[in-house]
Amino acid sequence: MPPTLRLLLVEDSEDDALLVLRELRRGGHDVTATRVETAEALTQALDSGEWDAIISDYALPRFDALAAFHLVRQRGLDVPFLIVSGQMGEDTAVAAMKAGVHDFLLKDRLGRLGPAMTRELREAKLRAERRGMQEQLLLSDRLASLGLLSASVAHEINNPLSSLLANLDFLLETESARGSGSEQEQALLDSRLCAEHIREIVRDIKVFSRPEDKERGALDVHRVLDSSLRMARNHVSHRAQVLKDYSASARVLGSEGPLGQIFLNLLINAADAVAESDNPRREIRLVTRPEGPGHVRVEIHDTGRGIPPELRERIFEPFFTTKPVGVGTGLGLAICRRLAQELGARFGMESAPEQGTVFYLVLPSADMKESRAESVAPLHVSERTVLVLDDEAMVGRALQRVLGAACDVQVFVQGAKALERVAEGQRFDAILCDLLMPEMDGIQFYERLRWLSPEQAQRVIFMTGGALTERARAFLATTNRPCLEKPIEVRRLRSLLADMPRWSVEARA
Repeated sequence: MPPTLRLLLVEDSEDDALLVLRELRRGGHDVTATRVETAEALTQALDSGEWDAIISDYALPRFDALAAFHLVRQRGLDVPFLIVSGQMGEDTAVAAMKAGVHDFLLKDRLGRLGPAMTRELREAKLRAERRGMQEQLLLSDRLASLGLLSASVAHEINNPLSSLLANLDFLLETESARGSGSEQEQALLDSRLCAEHIREIVRDIKVFSRPEDKERGALDVHRVLDSSLRMARNHVSHRAQVLKDYSASARVLGSEGPLGQIFLNLLINAADAVAESDNPRREIRLVTRPEGPGHVRVEIHDTGRGIPPELRERIFEPFFTTKPVGVGTGLGLAICRRLAQELGARFGMESAPEQGTVFYLVLPSADMKESRAESVAPLHVSERTVLVLDDEAMVGRALQRVLGAACDVQVFVQGAKALERVAEGQRFDAILCDLLMPEMDGIQFYERLRWLSPEQAQRVIFMTGGALTERARAFLATTNRPCLEKPIEVRRLRSLLADMPRWSVEARA
């Protein structure tokens, strides 16, 4: 059975209106119609309802079809607009078509009204689909541009932040060794907490700057949830109280960027739902729990009005939204479902009127074992010769301090100068190399080092302050060399250095 055609009929003659409706029904259309005769009534109808098509008589006592069409266009509506006239000259018809009217017919030749309406409804649907695709492409372009900008900002923050954290670690170790418990030590501890908070914010930016990264791996779903919550804090905090019930294992198989985008969209939707509700209990609850063997279920509850049964499937349609005009694009849940499918996760919703809504995601669990070396990493590494290559000299100096006086740390800001030192015959226990540098990046440095001294290339530890490009990710997978994200976690760095045999011992073997 075809869907009901909601028709707005601009006609002053009731008999002529009945003829139009009869022809449409004869053409296979199930029609419900509203008839108006004046510009004021037309304006009210356009503002108060949604219409699938409009048919207008050309000449009415107080205005005409072209004036009616102008009112439709003023509102940005793209619905089939057909003129049906008792008498209409060729010049008038041509002028109407040039103005954008979709078709015109004479009242004594209504035989083609049904097929004409079928055609125009089909064309309107195609136009709507094309607009949807164009808007989605535009949104994708904007997200890509925003992602590039965010990754660039994160990289620029990470270099000075890496130096700041390393220097704070150095000063704290010095104060702690004195055992003074002084006000200066407390000030350093407070400063490091602030720097750690900045590290978390920058990490969140890096995660959300690459939602297109679909590479799956073991991750901490609680960490991604908390990251999304931080990103949505300004939108959520004044609308609802957030409660956490993390009872499942945090370890799941997924990808941080897409997963974070799903959680962010759901948190924003939950906050909007709570804000529009009359429920005095304004809460958003984050729940994780086991789901059968080998899966983790993540739920985002809200205390909003709930979703009516007739809309529960439509809310996942692209560009369908229950939010006011200008507030939502109608893409959020459609994107969530697509990202969940690409991650191999199950995504769904449960809702009851006036009882709120639960969106859930079921992810495969993962066994993420902490490396023994990292958990028992020594606090200090001694008697190591280390080359640090980073175009930001302050990063190198900070690493030089934090590795301690017992280590011989040589800092370079240019890859060519570092290669010269190796070419002269000096050998290092470890080489810390930034991936992204202006004159010679880490990939180029590594390739030249491998040609110059293959054994030294096996001692490279890369560092990065931004989101990895596809080229960099493929390169790291090929070389299988470790890569530390800035700001550098000192314990992780010392662990890697401790596990690396000293060059002198290897040379004598």
